[in-house]
Amino acid sequence: MADRGKQISEVRKIQLTGGSTYIVSLPKKWITEHGLKPRDQVRIEWRPSGTLRIIADTSPITSQREVSIDCNEIPDHMIYDHLVAAYLSGAHRIIIHDSNEFSRHQRKIFREFVKSTRGIEIINDLGQKIEMISLLSPSEMPLFSSINRMYLLISSQIMDFSEVLIGGNVSILDDSFDRENEVDALRLLLERQVGQILESASIEGSLGTSRWEASELCKLVRTLERMGDHSHNLCDLTRSYKVPKSLNMESLPVSVIPIWQASIKLLISNLKKKKISEIHKAKSQLISAKENLMQYEEELRSSKISLESALFLDRMSESLRRICAYSINMAEILMNIQTHRDSREVYSSSMVN
Repeated sequence: MADRGKQISEVRKIQLTGGSTYIVSLPKKWITEHGLKPRDQVRIEWRPSGTLRIIADTSPITSQREVSIDCNEIPDHMIYDHLVAAYLSGAHRIIIHDSNEFSRHQRKIFREFVKSTRGIEIINDLGQKIEMISLLSPSEMPLFSSINRMYLLISSQIMDFSEVLIGGNVSILDDSFDRENEVDALRLLLERQVGQILESASIEGSLGTSRWEASELCKLVRTLERMGDHSHNLCDLTRSYKVPKSLNMESLPVSVIPIWQASIKLLISNLKKKKISEIHKAKSQLISAKENLMQYEEELRSSKISLESALFLDRMSESLRRICAYSINMAEILMNIQTHRDSREVYSSSMVN
């Protein structure tokens, strides 16, 4: 693997050869590191920014990121965090080792990590050393498909919550924890993919998005994950406490749910299409819903309903308000993406005649 501390840019002169062809020589070290030789081909991409990218497609040399974790230097309660950090770094191979046999608690952490990620498997377990590898190619899970899956999980969870409010069987919420875990796993996968896009031109091309757009999508994914947290909170609230009899599906706070559902559907549909008016409409609806919930919570504090009902309604309103707030953030991110897609490079010369 190439040294990350090496010089990453050089200035080279353009030369004219044969009277009509311009050439730039390639650094010898770059040629050597990629195992290239005379008459081998390289691919040249013309980027939207006007820059050229040279890719060693025919290189016989491949590199994979490897992360080593020494459990002697990490407290047990931090092991999971280090495993997630290795996963997000794009590691193909994660090697965990300890001077002693791994404890039962440590092995439980390893299993939880494998369960909460996508494509990671344990291939070697030698008692004091465990080796994990990633079996999932970044291009096998398109970004937009994963984002849409996150949306569907969150939306279905809130739909089930609404059904329980009107008398549905609370057992339909039994898998809410599993759905939240799936949302979290997709968020980790997407953040890993975005990191790989930022480092690899080939992955950027295979996933069909630019580096700039990928960084914005990463922000969008985090807002979805937070919506998932609050959709789970709503399900947990309904499973743990009795739904107030005074609850009216046509009134606040429940009445914002169909508004949110319609708005988030518009936003998700604009991940690919270009209807900025739909983003404006969704954001305006969400802002109004959020403000109405804030006012409702203020009025609830001076209402005469029972304390138990007031606490239920306040917690429900807060989660719905936060879901609306994160959806507003999502609308702003989509406006950023669409503006960037619609922008164009304008070239001007700094030469003085």
